[in-house]
Amino acid sequence: MQKQSITSLNGKEIGEWLAHAHSDGVYPCMAELLKYRHQPLRLPVPKASGSSAQAGQRLSKTRGRGMEFDEVRHYQAGDDVRAIDWRVTARTGQTHTKLFREEKERPVFLCVDFSNSMWFGSQLMLKSLQAAHVAAGIAWHTVQRGDRVGGLIYNSQQHMEIKPQARQHGALLFLRQLIAIHPEAAPVQSHSSEKRQQSTPAGGNQNLAQQLRRLVKLCRPGADIVIISDFSELDAETIKLLQVLRKHHTVTAIMITDPFEENLPSNFFRDIDIYDGKEQHTLFLSNPDYHKKWQQQAALWQSQREQGLRRAGVRVTAITAAAPVSTQWFQQRKSV
Repeated sequence: MQKQSITSLNGKEIGEWLAHAHSDGVYPCMAELLKYRHQPLRLPVPKASGSSAQAGQRLSKTRGRGMEFDEVRHYQAGDDVRAIDWRVTARTGQTHTKLFREEKERPVFLCVDFSNSMWFGSQLMLKSLQAAHVAAGIAWHTVQRGDRVGGLIYNSQQHMEIKPQARQHGALLFLRQLIAIHPEAAPVQSHSSEKRQQSTPAGGNQNLAQQLRRLVKLCRPGADIVIISDFSELDAETIKLLQVLRKHHTVTAIMITDPFEENLPSNFFRDIDIYDGKEQHTLFLSNPDYHKKWQQQAALWQSQREQGLRRAGVRVTAITAAAPVSTQWFQQRKSV
């Protein structure tokens, strides 16, 4: 992952941008997410890698024999011998062959992280809100190219599973659920046929590993999976789950960052209080030694996340919450 120099906005520019975007920088609303209908975000074209890597993101209306399993039936003269189902044949004692149907679309599963660590932002907006913007942009591009969009959205207490749907209805449904599950957002009414919401059992918390395990079960082979998170929970288990997903899908990681977490301003030497989603902490940044230690820990944390995603073989695009995603997306797509 190559880092780009993204110019942060000054105070006046932040106010003007938020007003133009109909945003408060904290909570997502439909007006700000609808604008991506005219500013859709195209997914980066993946490089060939993994046992089932795709040759391109979208090359033709159909992708040939064998992309989507349909059924098993008795072998007939003229059937391709390569399609014989040897397990069923051995079990029944009669030759059976697999039938496939040509897959004419490629669903996109978005996994959007609204957990506690995403509830932070030092400049333009919270990381969680930037994640919603990225998800909205990808959702609109997906339905505009003729595919279905769905996926998982989760905060620290609950998650939603949205069945992939096509056309404008699919994008609008996903946007409504982004607003509904974003922390501290007002509840949004939704028909049971439109979404399936599952709350965390008592005493449990939602985390990235749980969502990846759900994706393993939910996604048919050949899907595009996009994980939008700060990956603060990346560990050995999540890396293994990402590797499992890569065997059958194209997996893209959109890492949401904030400048304050990566590099403190050189002239920033004052104590501040921050909230990490669970409790409040004081950062004694007026102390030069503490300031230096913070910088070192931030650099180490960033390096560990990047190395972990590289081990998983996942394509990574970094997006800062300090600037509009529209000013970063195409620059990042060229460099990652």
